[in-house]
Amino acid sequence: MEHGARLSALRITTAVEAAARDRAVINGGVPSFDLMVQAGSTAAAFLLREFDDRLAHGVCLLAGSGNNGGDAYVMAAQLARQGVTVRVHARMPPRTPDAQRAAQIAAPYLVHGMPTGNEQIVVDGLLGTGHRGALRDGLSADCARLTLARDRGATIVALDVPSGLDATTGEIADGSAAAHVTLSFGTIKRGALLQRAHVGRVVLLDIGLGVGADRPGDTDDGAWRWADLHGAGALLQQVAAADAWCAHKGTRGRVALAGGDEGMAGAVVLAARAALHSGAGLVHAVVASESVAAVQALVPQALAHRWPEAAGSRHADATGAAAPSALRVDALAVGPGLGRSPRSATALQRLLDQHRGVPLLLDADALWHAAEAAAALGTDTASLLQHWTRDARAVVCTPHAGEFARLLGAPLAAAWSERAHQLQRFAARAHCTVLLKGTPTLVASADGAPVWVVPHGTPLLATGGSGDSLAGIVAALLAQGALGDAAAVLGATVHGRAAECVHGAARTTARGTTLDEVLAATRSVWSALATPPPFPPAVLAELPSV
Repeated sequence: MEHGARLSALRITTAVEAAARDRAVINGGVPSFDLMVQAGSTAAAFLLREFDDRLAHGVCLLAGSGNNGGDAYVMAAQLARQGVTVRVHARMPPRTPDAQRAAQIAAPYLVHGMPTGNEQIVVDGLLGTGHRGALRDGLSADCARLTLARDRGATIVALDVPSGLDATTGEIADGSAAAHVTLSFGTIKRGALLQRAHVGRVVLLDIGLGVGADRPGDTDDGAWRWADLHGAGALLQQVAAADAWCAHKGTRGRVALAGGDEGMAGAVVLAARAALHSGAGLVHAVVASESVAAVQALVPQALAHRWPEAAGSRHADATGAAAPSALRVDALAVGPGLGRSPRSATALQRLLDQHRGVPLLLDADALWHAAEAAAALGTDTASLLQHWTRDARAVVCTPHAGEFARLLGAPLAAAWSERAHQLQRFAARAHCTVLLKGTPTLVASADGAPVWVVPHGTPLLATGGSGDSLAGIVAALLAQGALGDAAAVLGATVHGRAAECVHGAARTTARGTTLDEVLAATRSVWSALATPPPFPPAVLAELPSV
């Protein structure tokens, strides 16, 4: 079985994990005020670079009494030094030493007062990552001012998180104002990923945490990992290049995609197209005999085969013999359109027996059959999957939330922290990588390493066939040599970013677009991963608004 790739990754933190990273750097000799100055200064530089055309109308900053307000004071002073007209509204005076120092240094540059209504940029520096629960002490009125400014056409820029958003759970307090842009300091907060529509575009700024942003001290605290554009590009470099000058169909990965029961050929067709778009050199579609003609007509690049049938079956060949022996492939994916009949259960078991040792992906109805078989044997599904796939070099399961609950034999936890723990425990017991599809997507590997999070995607993916496409992408990566967790993270990233590309180009809802357009958009995503564009100074990563 494979183990998780030990690659550098950006961390997605809870409020506690974020504070631990700050403390690690401070304990290492960096004054806390220096982190505040860096946060406010990089935020000001971002506004000067990104919104130069809107700054002529001035900027209003709403500053809280804590360190988030201190960041706002520094930001205000830096903008004023560059000639920007700045107003600061603070309902309460700063109460922390660093915020008091920031306000004192910024005082000569500031004009205090409510937003005039003319500003096109309004900054939310009221509450930071320490906030929990309802808005108090008049903060509802200040958040209402942010909402009013937004309604008037101003761009709302939140510092670290929008005020009223729980940085850990993503719970949004009543009255919290949605941001167009959230400038996240040092790490992206988990709550922001769970509420993408509320935080808008997320920009991760470097405030000097350095190693502390990855791991505080000598132990890993389990903060979620995120492979952004550059991290996913590093994963891609580990995969055999599909476009090497000496490549041929045998070196680009041979994939078997099994499913496509009668009336469900389309699922394997979508998976096959996705595998081919992902650089697979050869695709074998293993489908019910009734679906062979449809697959050959719709994906002429693929080789179509019928399921391995039980001897004596009316679907077996004319001699009554079982179906052909194992195909020579580099990865096998079973599930898209497989169906839930005894016949498809037989096909699944024979395919697993015939392709022992090759990397394996189990999706959709293959997972349903696993849960059914476990129940019939009186065992848990994780133990059964471990037995089924014990000889495979890599195993990836790709359930959605309902399928995963069925594999667990218990409800999926509502709290994301517990949900991630459920995923890790199941992956460890089953000795496989589990990709839990959703918003966001989570990936856990068998070795108990911190969960990967893939925050990409749009409502375009909430349609039948989307999971089949993802299965084809991940299977192609497995066939090209990727480890299980790397294939899962990279596949989900490509799938989600392609949907974002289509959604952004259309500038509309999910109506009027199809999965065909998402697959076509993977071309630009693969290209961007191969050569990630550089970020502006002090920017570590970005997520588009959704």
